[in-house]
Amino acid sequence: MNELKRLIPYAKPYWRRAIVLAAFSIAALVSGLLEPYFLGLTVDRGISTGSMGNVALYGALLLASAALLSLFNYLKSVWQGAIGTDVVRDLRNMLYRKLQYLPFSWYTTMPTGQIMSRMISDMDAVEQFVAFGFTTMLTEGSTFIFTFIILMMLDWQLTLAVLLPMPLMVYAIVRFRMKIDPAWAAVREQMGRLTTVLQENIAGVRVVKAFAREPHALALFDEQNMLNRARNVDRARLEAGAFPMMDFVSGLSFIVMIMVGALRLVQGSLTMGVYFSFTWYIWSIIWPVRMTGWLVSVMRQAAASVPRLFAIADAPEIISDPAGKSAGAEAARSAEAQNLTPARVQFEDVTFSFPDDPKTPVLRGLSFTVEPGRTVAILGGTGSGKSSVINLVPRFYDVTGGRVLVDGVDVRDMKLAALRGQIGIVPQETFLFSAMLKDNIAFGRPDASMDEIVAASQVAQAHEFAALLPKGYETRVGERGVGLSGGQKQRVALARAVLMNPRILILDEATSAVDTETETAIQEAMAQVLRGRTAIIVAQRLSTIKSADRIVVLKDGRVAEEGTHAELLALGGEYTSLYELQYREQEVQQGDVITDEAMLVA
Repeated sequence: MNELKRLIPYAKPYWRRAIVLAAFSIAALVSGLLEPYFLGLTVDRGISTGSMGNVALYGALLLASAALLSLFNYLKSVWQGAIGTDVVRDLRNMLYRKLQYLPFSWYTTMPTGQIMSRMISDMDAVEQFVAFGFTTMLTEGSTFIFTFIILMMLDWQLTLAVLLPMPLMVYAIVRFRMKIDPAWAAVREQMGRLTTVLQENIAGVRVVKAFAREPHALALFDEQNMLNRARNVDRARLEAGAFPMMDFVSGLSFIVMIMVGALRLVQGSLTMGVYFSFTWYIWSIIWPVRMTGWLVSVMRQAAASVPRLFAIADAPEIISDPAGKSAGAEAARSAEAQNLTPARVQFEDVTFSFPDDPKTPVLRGLSFTVEPGRTVAILGGTGSGKSSVINLVPRFYDVTGGRVLVDGVDVRDMKLAALRGQIGIVPQETFLFSAMLKDNIAFGRPDASMDEIVAASQVAQAHEFAALLPKGYETRVGERGVGLSGGQKQRVALARAVLMNPRILILDEATSAVDTETETAIQEAMAQVLRGRTAIIVAQRLSTIKSADRIVVLKDGRVAEEGTHAELLALGGEYTSLYELQYREQEVQQGDVITDEAMLVA
């Protein structure tokens, strides 16, 4: 139950509605308890005395009690369902907000499928408990207590006799709970793994098809699905073994009541009306105990799910706004800065390691400056730290040593919204939402006019293909932009960044998915966009890097060389080696093209 206590703060805002729900529950309880009582009066004061008037009177009261019970049960179900849904809605909103602010490092250790499983399957288990399980537990418990009191008042000897088999049911319930806890935990964990396999396969369907690995994908899913089945079969076997025992005890209680009640009737120490009332009341004793098995199952489902949900809620927001800063003032300074000069970006003796591998430095004492309005290109081999450099500026990660400064201010001392509002980013892996093309372009500026969207698209060379789409800019691009080619998606990402009108522009292999002709057109258009802005460009194509004001060559997380294209070529060092290697590859490719053309002519 300790796990479930964490749900209390989310139920507190609805305490007024909970009072109304309690009133309906009490009314339903009273109505239910009156039914057997009126049945007994009908028999003793009506049938036994031959008074049809009393039969009609108590029969009508019995009917009224049944009608009221149905009404209050309906109202109780509606209100408890609404409260449970509201609690889960608030909890889901809280977790979704948390997901928005968790750092990138958290997502590297938490598979998307696990997140989906927790936000859907585990949340459903919590909703089932909050909406029905908890209320049912209270109402059934109250029903048992009040029924026991009434039965003791009617005939305490018969009541004790009927309750004699109950310890067997209590034993079965305790034993069931001890086994069902780990069973439900295993079911929830396996469902997370199954969802992960499903999500990854759908997201990577092109790769699966490209390598004809459909049989492998089917086998992988089938393996996890079979494990999921096994976990659920184990859980179902436990429930199947527990519930028949409860049914047996219920039947045993009835047999005891019939035998002892018949003996008391023969002896004349029990009236027929009380006997009939007992027959009805006994269900109000047995059913709550019988329901305990279901309640334990529901409660343990929720208890297994709550820790998985709050593992998200408790995850530390490593990247967060600095304490004591005024969001309004910071935003105002950001807006003012955007109307003034471009920013200066400085790396001062920066060291960086990923949170999941702190002993392996990615950057080691890195220092360089991007002057306002200048373009600096970052070049280096795989693992040199290029991507880490551009991830530190918008604080996707924080440095482990040194400082990253924007206009002389440590980025860790700035509000995240103010910092990132000055930065336009075109990532290497373009992500588009399953929305209209214009919404994807205006994602950073939803208030942008259509003219502004078109203007940004023209700069990014996206307008030409956008105009040819079935509904133009109102065409839905599909999930992850599946309806567009890689080059088209990259140009949409460029347009999205251009529309932000940022002081700092970060391009991470922004033209890697476009052909040479399109890249040339984009570069010509981007020359105008980069003018007056501070830009950091990561690219492998030297045609993109050559035009930069300065080139920083990284090797093993350090600045190996720094200068212009001509200066670095004159050094004859790392940059020259990379340049000559790529230049030779281009020469070979050009030679292959010429050879192919000559063969065609021949």
